[in-house]
Amino acid sequence: MDKIRTTKGIERIPMENKNESQNFPPAAERTLQILDYFADDPSAKTLKTIADKLSIPLTSLYRIINCMQEYRYIVEDPKRPNYFKPGYKLSQFSNIISTERDLIKLARPFMEELARKSSQACQLCTLTESGICTIDQCLPHSGIIYITELGETLPVNVSASGKLLTALLPSKKQKSFLKRATRLFRQRTPNTIIDVEEFQKELDRIKKLRYGTDVEEYAVGIGCIAVPIHNANKEPIAAIGVTGPIEFYQNMNNFNTTLEDLLDISGKIEVLL
Repeated sequence: MDKIRTTKGIERIPMENKNESQNFPPAAERTLQILDYFADDPSAKTLKTIADKLSIPLTSLYRIINCMQEYRYIVEDPKRPNYFKPGYKLSQFSNIISTERDLIKLARPFMEELARKSSQACQLCTLTESGICTIDQCLPHSGIIYITELGETLPVNVSASGKLLTALLPSKKQKSFLKRATRLFRQRTPNTIIDVEEFQKELDRIKKLRYGTDVEEYAVGIGCIAVPIHNANKEPIAAIGVTGPIEFYQNMNNFNTTLEDLLDISGKIEVLL
């Protein structure tokens, strides 16, 4: 895979080409505009106020608001009929974001120390609807290292964290998740596993090990190790791992020492959660 070398000595893996089309479904775009409007001003509003502000036809707005009410994203103000305000369902997203921010804050000092000690990039990752996302990353101060973009969603089959968190999903959730996730599979290197049956065998192997690896599956010359972070209910909520030149991970002393460090760090973070 081609790599781009920056002026800071960092090799950044190019992201997949994104669809540049802006032909979004009108109803979806209008729904997001409504949510943005309430994010800026959460006070209760009439349909006419919303329609005038966002230039949405009242007939279309009526259907959208009905749908949002059904899913509890919008509720009618009990004290003022025909006035609408954000529903409790939106607070669930706030809780998710708050939890993620807490996790990043707790993990960051440990990640910085491990990046310094190992001279590898240290990443904190979570599953998305169909892939794996890097939510935080710490880089070492020296050497050429390999990084992905923060917030970038990758296929789980090219990520140590992605394979690990998929492997640890309960059986039914894993099956449902893989129906979506396998649609993103691409052959990025000769080592990338894209066959569904072979990938399931890889997940079964990782589940027994309780840690994940990437052996030049994301890009040639790159390796990675990742371990899970569990919440108070013993459910895996994220993975923490290190990434760098494959030669580092082919040295068993480096591999074992780094794995021990990762397990120690994940345990310390879990105590703090």
